[in-house]
Amino acid sequence: MQIFNFDLNIEEIQFDKKYLIATGILLVIGLIILYSASTYMAEARYGEPYQFIVKQLVNILIGGALSSFIFFFTDYRGLENYSKLFIGLAILLLIWTKIYGEMNPGLRASRWIMLFGFSFQTSEFVKLALIIYLASFYHRHRDRLDDFKTGFLPPLTLIGISSLLIIIQPDYSTAAVLIMISAIVMFIGGAKIKHMLVFLASFVLVSIVAILKAPYRMKRITSIFNSNKDLEGAGYQLHQSLISLGNGGLFGEGLGNGVQKELFLPDCHTDFVFSVAGEELGFIISTGILATYVYLFWRGIKISMRADKIFGKLLGIGLNISLFIYVLLNVGVVCGILPVTGLPLPFISYGGSAMLYTLIVIGITLNISKYNQEKKNYKRDYIIDG
Repeated sequence: MQIFNFDLNIEEIQFDKKYLIATGILLVIGLIILYSASTYMAEARYGEPYQFIVKQLVNILIGGALSSFIFFFTDYRGLENYSKLFIGLAILLLIWTKIYGEMNPGLRASRWIMLFGFSFQTSEFVKLALIIYLASFYHRHRDRLDDFKTGFLPPLTLIGISSLLIIIQPDYSTAAVLIMISAIVMFIGGAKIKHMLVFLASFVLVSIVAILKAPYRMKRITSIFNSNKDLEGAGYQLHQSLISLGNGGLFGEGLGNGVQKELFLPDCHTDFVFSVAGEELGFIISTGILATYVYLFWRGIKISMRADKIFGKLLGIGLNISLFIYVLLNVGVVCGILPVTGLPLPFISYGGSAMLYTLIVIGITLNISKYNQEKKNYKRDYIIDG
């Protein structure tokens, strides 16, 4: 099976159009909110109000093109043959990032590398590679899952290596999410409960060590219990976010009329962009946006469950869960339910790597739906001809 087996007969292609429509709605909403959230800051910092929105449009066009032509018009089942290559390359990229990656002085972290003139966050590729690998592993090793050494240790090792390399960037939040996504895929794939307990215990131990070695992580955790404490330090972002949401009320201040984005709320175009949505659009419309996410997730899972092989089911479920987890965590942070993590909101937060990953997820899911439809049509034609 060739991974680059292109099918460009567009007129005959059938896929889940409702999933695509939900994607389009979120992309349009995302651009509108990002435009409102970023113009004031971009003007103040760079003298160019449209800097972020123009770059985001480029991100969508590039991400959309790659998603469509590489992941939609090719047979997703071919990815299974390259799963080990992908995860091996992902680990090498993490090592390369740690040694030669672009350093962000504000974050004191090295999480990006330059590719063809673009800054790329390698942990996004790791998510994709690891989900493909896990889907392939649990498809190919259905008869070995009882054995810890051959049915559980290989993915556990690769998850551990990947997570540790991300933690030392440092980026504990992304590593924790990577472990959460992996645990869900492994559980759905049939991993034994006793083995999962070992996995989760290891995660808890590593988390405790990571938090103790970096006191600022503990401050972020404790800040959610009292957002009025340390307002010039760990609690500042959360406090400003809650002010934004409070200002919005039920119906919002009106698009473009938000105040907190005027340099009061840090990262209002990335991690806290939903705060701007809450202030300007209000509770009702913001809830509608979240409902659209839920609908997209539901259709994604529905598409994945119809795949004819375990690989397709796990791949689609893992990818769509990865997006929805980011939605839950980002909104949880904005509302003060979870500690500040620095994780983007899919479709809306500014960022090329995250947008590319999001659109790749959409492309693969639509690819799965395309082959599901072909299988459905084949069965129908077989019954009629018979």
